[in-house]
Amino acid sequence: MARKPIEVKDYEFHPLTPERWDDFEQLFGPNGACAGCWCMWFRFSHREFSKTRKEEHKEALRTIVQSGFEPGVLAYADGIPAGWVALAPREWYERLKTSKQLAAVDDQPVWSITCFFIHRNYRRSGMMEKLVHAAVEHARSKGAKIVEAYPLEVEGKMNSTQMYTGKSSVFYKLGFKQAALRVGRPIVRKYL
Repeated sequence: MARKPIEVKDYEFHPLTPERWDDFEQLFGPNGACAGCWCMWFRFSHREFSKTRKEEHKEALRTIVQSGFEPGVLAYADGIPAGWVALAPREWYERLKTSKQLAAVDDQPVWSITCFFIHRNYRRSGMMEKLVHAAVEHARSKGAKIVEAYPLEVEGKMNSTQMYTGKSSVFYKLGFKQAALRVGRPIVRKYL
């Protein structure tokens, strides 16, 4: 049975920095959400990801955060870590460099929104839409001119872990337009 979303009075969105790492760990839990991915699936090549364990995924992301790069945005619901969206310049994602389905549309520099994780208490509450908006604003603050994403066309119910790249209707609602369609998978863009 689906849980009723928790009523939230105040949302905040902050880039993931070393000071917020503990909140990120709290959100992802001991297993690193999504079977221990720790949001590294797009950052590693297929071979690298297959050869590493969840602890190594976690340490790889922690290293990125400790380096000073902000690899995404955390959502807080009444002060509690409630959601996450990963984004970075496209060239920082190894998987995107080698994917035929998600190959570059053109040679324009883009920031890519690759992954979401929303705590089960905050699903079905509009959190994904809020995270996309926060991601776009974060990319804009870093000088991005185009934000790109690789959502699924979802009709009906789908397991939340299958929707880790997002739902296309959410992106379209926020002004993204389809830039390409490959094997039924849209690549959507928003020009800033």
